[in-house]
Amino acid sequence: MIFPLRLLVWVLPVLLFAVPAVAFALYLAAVLGSPGSCVGEDRPITFTLQAASSFQEKWDQLNASLDAGRAATATFSEDEATSRARLWVSEHDVPVDELFICFSDEGGAASAEVDIPIVPGDVDILVRGTVLLLGVVPQAEVQEIEVGGIPSPLTDLVEDFVTDLIDDQSEDALLAHDYILTFSEGQMTVAGEP
Repeated sequence: MIFPLRLLVWVLPVLLFAVPAVAFALYLAAVLGSPGSCVGEDRPITFTLQAASSFQEKWDQLNASLDAGRAATATFSEDEATSRARLWVSEHDVPVDELFICFSDEGGAASAEVDIPIVPGDVDILVRGTVLLLGVVPQAEVQEIEVGGIPSPLTDLVEDFVTDLIDDQSEDALLAHDYILTFSEGQMTVAGEP
């Protein structure tokens, strides 16, 4: 009878103090840690209304050419994509701040501060992947999600929230045509066939 009592005396403090301490440490890692931004120091990205307008003008011209039966392409800079994406986020009340869209030879990436309901405070997120612009709505192909300073095996809940958020926003963006994306350092080219 003494052995189980000693075990209880040892286990109870661990449960009462160690478990909350680990949970608090994970919370701090999520909120204070950062996977880094997709923005490179050698290539800063700037949000401007002019860049957002430029993106929209190029997109509208691309669609006008396709509507007229002509093949067309448009090339977008990271500034243009980031600026237009930030306006979209603002217009649609998406719980995202400090959004940046980056392009490289490997594809696209986005970094942002995301307000996640299960975590008090914003969490830095870095997403890598691409988007299929075929059919009625865009389809995100997420290749990797990094969350705050949390080790990747513990990020499943946050990854599910971020993936659902991306999918929900994609459903609101209706496509007029099918498009093919190609990426290079600092820019994305969108091509379409009528």
